[in-house]
Amino acid sequence: MTKLHSLLRVCIHAGILVSVVEGKIDRERIVTKYNVVRTQLIDNATTPLQVGNGNFAFNVDNTGMQTFLPFNTLSSWAWHKDSLPSSGQLPSSYHGVERLTYGRNISYDIPDPNLKDETQWLIGNPNRINLGRIGLKYKGSTLSASQISEPRQELELWSGTITSTFKLDGKSVKVVTQGDFDEDAVAFDIESSLVSDGLLEVEFDFPYPPIHSTTYKYEVFVGVYDFPLNHTTSLIPDRKDSTSTHIQHILQETSYFVNLRWPSQTPLGLTRNGKPGSNTPTAHRYTLSPSSSSSSHQKPHAISFVAHFSPGKTTPSLPSDITERNKKAWKEYWSNGGFVDLTSSSNSKADELQRRIILSQYHVRVNSAAKGQSPQESGLMNNGWYGKFHMEMVIWHNAHWATWGRQKHFDDVFPALYESLLSSSIARAKSMGWEGARWPKMTQLETGVSSPGDVNALLLWQQPHPMYLAQLAYSISPTRATLQKWDRVITATADYMASYAGLNAATGYYDLGPPTYGVTENTPPLTTRNLAYELAYWHYSLRIASLWKSRLHLPIPPQWTHVSRNLAPLPTADDGLYTVYEGLNSTWWADAKLNADPRSLIMLQGILPTLSDSPVNSEMARKTAERVAEVWTDEKIRGWGRPVLAINAARIGNASRAIYHLTAYDYWKFDDAGFAIRGGDGGTPPPFMPGNAGFLYAVAYCVVGWEGGTGELPGFPREAGWVVKWEGLRKAP
Repeated sequence: MTKLHSLLRVCIHAGILVSVVEGKIDRERIVTKYNVVRTQLIDNATTPLQVGNGNFAFNVDNTGMQTFLPFNTLSSWAWHKDSLPSSGQLPSSYHGVERLTYGRNISYDIPDPNLKDETQWLIGNPNRINLGRIGLKYKGSTLSASQISEPRQELELWSGTITSTFKLDGKSVKVVTQGDFDEDAVAFDIESSLVSDGLLEVEFDFPYPPIHSTTYKYEVFVGVYDFPLNHTTSLIPDRKDSTSTHIQHILQETSYFVNLRWPSQTPLGLTRNGKPGSNTPTAHRYTLSPSSSSSSHQKPHAISFVAHFSPGKTTPSLPSDITERNKKAWKEYWSNGGFVDLTSSSNSKADELQRRIILSQYHVRVNSAAKGQSPQESGLMNNGWYGKFHMEMVIWHNAHWATWGRQKHFDDVFPALYESLLSSSIARAKSMGWEGARWPKMTQLETGVSSPGDVNALLLWQQPHPMYLAQLAYSISPTRATLQKWDRVITATADYMASYAGLNAATGYYDLGPPTYGVTENTPPLTTRNLAYELAYWHYSLRIASLWKSRLHLPIPPQWTHVSRNLAPLPTADDGLYTVYEGLNSTWWADAKLNADPRSLIMLQGILPTLSDSPVNSEMARKTAERVAEVWTDEKIRGWGRPVLAINAARIGNASRAIYHLTAYDYWKFDDAGFAIRGGDGGTPPPFMPGNAGFLYAVAYCVVGWEGGTGELPGFPREAGWVVKWEGLRKAP
């Protein structure tokens, strides 16, 4: 094949030209086209723009700061525990609730009605905290939205820079906000004649976490200012460096610093607004302004500084250093890894699809590129579920890193996430009478505790995820090092899965449950046995675990093979289609509770890779997917439903349906900033990060396909005016 042909392959179908390009794309031109511009004041229902690095994010209102809306400064490392329950009972008195399982009583992490306060404490703790608010102060008071006119704000994606301009009393203000990939820091450059007039200053404030009853399950603004005596802040000048100072914040066992630094040529001074020990809502408020040492005729018209958040006191980088690093790092991010260019398409939906692709890549880098852990579902914008992440969602949050050619970020999370939770998960399985590691559902790395909950305790499909992720890692890097890195986690997972399956003496098969909850969390847990998707996933994962040992030339535990060969058959109904779980007949399709979200049946021939000895009949799975398409109508689909529908449609050869689900804009909403909205009855504030990340995973699927698949563009119909150019994408398993 010539070099030209290797760069450009043209497919002609029905007289319509559709190109697939692996050559050079003008990435900067495309990325810049989708900069986010806002010219209206936002309110508390609007998602803020962000800067950050995956472990840390700073969320801003129209001022480029947190001035008239107290948005959050969140990190992956700052957590807090509420005071113990007032009942006097310690959380250690909670031991779960028993459920009959395979003929014996087993204690699960289910809310105990006799220990309501203790159960709620375990659900809500530890909780992610807001590190502090940084905003503008005008004429001695916090600047209000009503004082602002002519706002304009632009998120420049290529450089990760937010530039905000507005007027106060007719005078211009410009704020440039940038994050840093190397440090959990944000840099500000504030320019206005109001600075030299002494009218415009910077304000810091520190909230305290509320008591986390169910009232605070979803926190748009994390923390409150109602308990000033429950925490302390202290101004700690830097005796060695006149260009920096520090604020220490202590909340019982949690302590961290805001390390501040500014250029020597524009010195600043930090003062505390009130006396330590004050019982007012402003007790922990500080003001940063040009130093009083500056002579009156030399007062600067700008304030430039860095706020670096850290568990320890340190001297951060200068603003100029962070500006230089930030722009370089974002350029490298956009220039490397996968890219999809739809800008030559004539299809009317191409522009919005391109916008979502570009903005999703920005948002996952800011919210989901953490070290050693998966993001919470609302990323680093607000707290849903007390800031904890969900183990069943780790694929939808993180698999895209591998298929978009950004393996570093995938490897930053895995298998470290599982290794951190391995000890507690082994202890959990042992306490319940099983072998191996039973992974939690809703958790946090510090404790590894599985937050009590009916669904949390009985959900199954997070257990096999390590095999899927390990296989994805191996497909990208098929080396012995990859095998060895994952082997301990895979072994512990497979040991649990083989141990958990219960032998049914009447059938001779190994059952899964009851009690169980399926993927969609809408099945009756005490009677649900042998969920179709979970059975197929169990089989796949035990086979991958065995294959893993074979690749390492190690013995395969006989129980893995025995259980995988003797799992119960996938349940079917009298119509010859798969059912959600065993015992249902074809009337289940009319069950409003089940047909409201039957996505697990789509996953049988979608996200789940196909093995040669798979128990999934591909033709039956295809026909089942066609039936699902009839009952799971647009108004019912929410969350990560669209990505899995698009993937399934591509895999069964229905490109038109695949692109429909990626472009169902009337139902699948992305806001003006490009954040996916969960929709439906989710009850959570935006963003919904599995929506953005799952969308990217589905796009890669629809462009380059999957291992063992045939052809490219399985999700783009040839006759619909799509011209797809791509670089750096990798096939899914």
